[in-house]
Amino acid sequence: MIGLSLNCCNLLIRTCLSSFFSGIGRTDVVMICDVAGVVFNVPLTWAMVFGKLGLPAMGIAGAAWGSVLSMVFTIGLYSMFYFARPNREQFAIAASFVFDRGITRRYLRLGFPSGMEMFLNIAAFNLFLLMFQSYGIPEAAAATIVFNWDILSFVPLMGLNIAVMSMIGRFVGAGDMTRTNQVTTAGYILGIGYSAILASCFLLLRAPLVEIFIFYEEQADEIRSLALFMMVGLSCYAICEGTLQVAAGVLRGAGDTRWVMWASVSLHWAMLVAQYYIIRGSDLGPRVSWVVFVLMILAICLVFLIRLWGNKWRDPDRLSAVMAE
Repeated sequence: MIGLSLNCCNLLIRTCLSSFFSGIGRTDVVMICDVAGVVFNVPLTWAMVFGKLGLPAMGIAGAAWGSVLSMVFTIGLYSMFYFARPNREQFAIAASFVFDRGITRRYLRLGFPSGMEMFLNIAAFNLFLLMFQSYGIPEAAAATIVFNWDILSFVPLMGLNIAVMSMIGRFVGAGDMTRTNQVTTAGYILGIGYSAILASCFLLLRAPLVEIFIFYEEQADEIRSLALFMMVGLSCYAICEGTLQVAAGVLRGAGDTRWVMWASVSLHWAMLVAQYYIIRGSDLGPRVSWVVFVLMILAICLVFLIRLWGNKWRDPDRLSAVMAE
């Protein structure tokens, strides 16, 4: 618990530093620091768990302390870049360590909805996953296979979302709405192009992708059959994920975080209520449950696109309220 508490504090510091570099477009610094932290973490944790390199064998506690020390190492790298002379001169970093009520209010007004959205959406997804796994071992295994591929493919889209959000925020703040159009178009080209490749792979190569995770013959046919069906659904909403992350990045970057929270959370929890009826209150089966989940992703994508195309987020009065402190 001590290690967890320390890592929570360290994570907040790291998030602040990484957000600074993402905001100014220096995502290369974020990549360097985070990758270096992971590279440092692997051998350190190995040594502390098994007692190598002269360190005592600490078991699972060693894994916890390895993560804490690696996070401290990562923060040290971020701090080195943060306090470098170019940053000190360009952003007057030494003079910025003061409490600013206006900026704090903007943090709460814009950031709280995004944080609450993530918390509630993750809670809804985890509850859905637990209910889906209650069908039985084959269903749980099939869901694990599909979501492993989903998460692996989703990480680059998270990076695209951050890039779009950062650039939209910068140009909205500068009052250059023409550039926001260019950022949105470029984001769609990258997001849809990447997602189309993923969708094709998930659809055409679904059999070998599923077989990678099949190690035992017991209930293998049931797992294989359901996983192959779910991979088709994954390929269907893969393109929507690329579109959705770009739209969400534009809306969040323009400060429309409260609407994004209400729209996304409402659809996620409506899906969860429907899933409770399907899984616990009826005999519709896991395939129907999965179709409902896929439809939820499609619905969120459509709702976000309608908001984006409606251009309410471009309203000058709304943007002025976003920038107000």
